[in-house]
Amino acid sequence: MILLFFYGLAFEGLGLAAYLQFRREGDFPLKKELPWLASFGIVGGAAGWTEMFLVSGSLGELAYGLSILRVCLHLLTGLLILRFGWGMFNNLDPLPPWSIFVPGILIVPIAFVITYAATTFITPSPLEIPIEIWTRYLLYLPGSLLAGVGFLRQWYSQRRRGFYDVSNLMLGAGLAFLFEAIMMGLIVPAAPYGPASYYNYDRVIHNAFSGEILEGSQPYGLSAWLDYQSVLNTTGMPIEIWRMLSAVIVTYFVARALDVFEAIRKRQIVALQEERDRAQQEAFDSQILARRNAEKWTDALVNISRRIAELEHVDDILVYIVENVRGLLRADFVGLAILNQWNEFLELKCRSQGGESRLVNESPVIVTNPLIKSVVKSSTPFSSKCAEDIEPPEGICFFTDKTAKSAVIVPFKLENTTIGALWSARFGDDPFSDTDMIWLESMADQVAIAIQHGLMTSQLQSLSIVQERSRIAREMHDGLAQVLGYLNLQTQTLGSFLSQGRIDKLQEELSKMRQAIQTAHADVRENILSLRTTLAQEKGLETAADEYLTEFGIQMGVDTNFDYRVDGELNLSSVAEVQLACILQEALTNIRKHAQAGRVDVAIWKEKGEEGEYIHMHVDDDGIGFQTAGSKRSFGLQTMRERAEGSGGSLNIQSVVGRGTHIECRLPCLQRERLQKQSVVIQ
Repeated sequence: MILLFFYGLAFEGLGLAAYLQFRREGDFPLKKELPWLASFGIVGGAAGWTEMFLVSGSLGELAYGLSILRVCLHLLTGLLILRFGWGMFNNLDPLPPWSIFVPGILIVPIAFVITYAATTFITPSPLEIPIEIWTRYLLYLPGSLLAGVGFLRQWYSQRRRGFYDVSNLMLGAGLAFLFEAIMMGLIVPAAPYGPASYYNYDRVIHNAFSGEILEGSQPYGLSAWLDYQSVLNTTGMPIEIWRMLSAVIVTYFVARALDVFEAIRKRQIVALQEERDRAQQEAFDSQILARRNAEKWTDALVNISRRIAELEHVDDILVYIVENVRGLLRADFVGLAILNQWNEFLELKCRSQGGESRLVNESPVIVTNPLIKSVVKSSTPFSSKCAEDIEPPEGICFFTDKTAKSAVIVPFKLENTTIGALWSARFGDDPFSDTDMIWLESMADQVAIAIQHGLMTSQLQSLSIVQERSRIAREMHDGLAQVLGYLNLQTQTLGSFLSQGRIDKLQEELSKMRQAIQTAHADVRENILSLRTTLAQEKGLETAADEYLTEFGIQMGVDTNFDYRVDGELNLSSVAEVQLACILQEALTNIRKHAQAGRVDVAIWKEKGEEGEYIHMHVDDDGIGFQTAGSKRSFGLQTMRERAEGSGGSLNIQSVVGRGTHIECRLPCLQRERLQKQSVVIQ
């Protein structure tokens, strides 16, 4: 009774462990078989305890009902272990391909065994004995073998993957079920068939539960193996001890094998942590890459904006843009097309491919690709997802035999009117991303700004020419025209003096006329000098100022000194540089007309302050000076001040009567980028 109690207790513990593990979270293949294992343990424990009460012999009338219950529980236990074993063998890991032939191979012996078992039920013995025997042979034995082999397959599979902690747990459970297959499925009561065969069986009657030979039997001459009696004779211990040990061993190793859930869960947690760390690292790397890419695009846009602000030639800026687009987008071809002045067709303006970026100076190249024309017409960007999206591919990449397999096209506008398109293409299958399109649209905006600034620069140049003509006209009106009018009147006066014989008056007027002519001559020469030394002749400020000052000294007969202390470039905008030269010319004009100076000093240098770099110009003369209030020079001084303030600078004039005049002009330099001054194409 004690052995049967612990036997039932062990199986109940197995069922409880499987049930508790089944309720835990997780999605593992073994978990689907745990309900069958839990049911097997609970029903098997109930069968063991039922047999315990039957062995006690104190149940009286209940013994018959319990014996029937015990047979039913025994049969149900066999069915459950068979179902669990089949699930372990078949469902955890895919069976090898050759296993499909196993049912066909086994169907004949299985049918024979079942037929043989059916005949035993008609033998003259208690019905419980054949039920006991064939339940163990047909259910317990294959179920335990399948469960054991299933665990061993898991041991081999996990070991091959390098999961030794899990494989060791599976090995113990597999060997435990194989041991149970022998104890629970192969050792049965003595019978005239199978491994438990007895000769002269008709003279022997056994107890169905304990296997003892009943009173009145004649065991003489009997021979048997793998039955209860043979186990007792061989080991000295009854089968109940071995089955109790088998139940304890199975419960222990299977309970330990269920720790596989915890091991797998820990491994999954570690894998999830590693995946999270890898995802975080990939996200971090992507952010770093995106940031670097954004910095490259930003630097390129800043360089383009600086070139536009410095009023570089539009064609040079456009070539710089397409070259940067090709490098930043890792494209094989970049093109820029603009509508002609009648909006009749798109004409390729510049291109970049194969490390070469240039204007299309040959005969006009007409862009006929329908995708590009559609983008210009609809003002809607286009990006291909696959090669079929850019059919036909002709007319996208020029001056090459290769065709584009991916492309992105964006329009650009001038005063809300689409005037052209900027596109990028690749010969490979790598498509452009949405981010690439956004950056390309930013470059298209820079194209529009460059073109607009080019038009504004042309307008400013035209306006400067008009202003310069107005100034020359004003100078001629104030100088040469007045002198000529004065001379016209004086010639009439001279005629009157001559007819009157007033020679002294005639000489006096001739002297005044000679002085007026000299003044007009000086004005004309100064205007000619201004036109000859203008910055429009592609001369730098240093060269133009030096030539102008030298000629001025020769013409006016004064000593001049020019001190230029700027290393490198001025870093002034083109307009500011022109205005600085005009301020110098205006100052020298005032000196010639009013100062009566014998020496003029001009100094230009660069100075760095808190708000940035500035260009300073000082003009000093040793003339008679003047009072700034009510001076005849007020118009010229006001013009100089307006020129300086129009360029974002300032003009300061200090003059002392009898001690000369000091003029100080201060103009701001352009802000420098961190990159070098020269253009760098980002690769």
